[in-house]
Amino acid sequence: MNRKTYDLMNKRAEMIEEASAALDAGKMEEYRAKLDDVQKMNAEIEAQNALDAERGRFDASNLAMLHLHNAQKQEKEDQAAQNRLDEARSGNEYARAFAEAIRNGDTIKTGVKNEGYRPLYNALTIGGGSPAGSAGGFLVPIEFDDMIHRKMKDFIRLADYFNVESVSGYNGWRAVEKNKAGTPLPNIDEAAAITPTDQPAFEKVEYAVKKFGDIIIISSELAEDNTAGLMQYLSEWFAPKVVLTENKLLLDLLATLTAKNLTSGSEVKSIKQALNKNLNTAHSRRAVLLCNQDSYNFLDELEDANRRGLLIPDPTQPDAYRFKGRPVAYADNDLIPSRTVSAAGAAKGDYYPLYIGDFKSYGTLFSRKALEFAATNIGGSAWRTDTTEVRGIVRMDAKTMDATAAVLREIFIPATSGT
Repeated sequence: MNRKTYDLMNKRAEMIEEASAALDAGKMEEYRAKLDDVQKMNAEIEAQNALDAERGRFDASNLAMLHLHNAQKQEKEDQAAQNRLDEARSGNEYARAFAEAIRNGDTIKTGVKNEGYRPLYNALTIGGGSPAGSAGGFLVPIEFDDMIHRKMKDFIRLADYFNVESVSGYNGWRAVEKNKAGTPLPNIDEAAAITPTDQPAFEKVEYAVKKFGDIIIISSELAEDNTAGLMQYLSEWFAPKVVLTENKLLLDLLATLTAKNLTSGSEVKSIKQALNKNLNTAHSRRAVLLCNQDSYNFLDELEDANRRGLLIPDPTQPDAYRFKGRPVAYADNDLIPSRTVSAAGAAKGDYYPLYIGDFKSYGTLFSRKALEFAATNIGGSAWRTDTTEVRGIVRMDAKTMDATAAVLREIFIPATSGT
């Protein structure tokens, strides 16, 4: 990262802090103006990064810039492939062909001679392979894809707090900068040579999307429903399963964090310490406090000396709160469970989890946007019961990008005597 980019990042962090302060004070007009400035700064930083990468494109001595250029090049290629794939899966012709394949129980192998399925096969070949997705099923129409993603919004989705990338291929990599600018610019005499100081280093984080799927049995009458009705039914079945799969992958990333107890009776001070000292400034300013029901309820009941809640309502969102300007989010205990120690001793009791960090920097969910569906009315019990078995497949992976961007704290509730 060059000095100009470093300064821009610091300026952006200051703008976010100012926007947060305006939001906490209920100054909505000032908040929106500051947020608009942040969006403009984002574009300037991205432009500077692109220029730096292009400047070092053919400089064999500057491996960091070559690495950055190659990473940006792959992202552009992925996006271009995704755009072609989205275009191929759009339109009524594709939706009709997809619904017909489901009704007829045709798979990629059995439907290859049906000219009406040509849009389905064209979409498969765009991603490469023989054809791509041949081990899964036909790629769903954009309309069906949108139905599923709209339905996913009805559920608690951890991906809302993490970085999410839609990819068109099955594997790839991203360059993650490991060391930031740590020393000031040296003083240089006139006409003297400039000696490089600390240089950026990049780590190559590779992903490989894995296959996850399930089967639903639908009646022949439902299979014959109109295209919109059939897709609506399948989306309502598949969407929660996709969310649960995403959540499991992201929770696996969070599980690598080492838990540390908040100081009993001084939990607020301990949380402030995590924000002020245990996260770097940039991560702290973008941090979210992620709770389960137990830890959220504990924080929600805390009051100051004047019996005012320590969680501040967010004027832009009903039922949303902030702590020192940072959003506070929570999920069901079933999703993020509390921990219980039953063995006798001082450690016996319940431990409520509290994840604090910039999760968009901490981890990335890589999702192959085009979902895959196949059906059969012959295999399994479908022929005997006059039903159609529909198989849905999604491909995704999750990777830790910056392990220093988040911490895990636990609220310890000691067991009472006799329990």
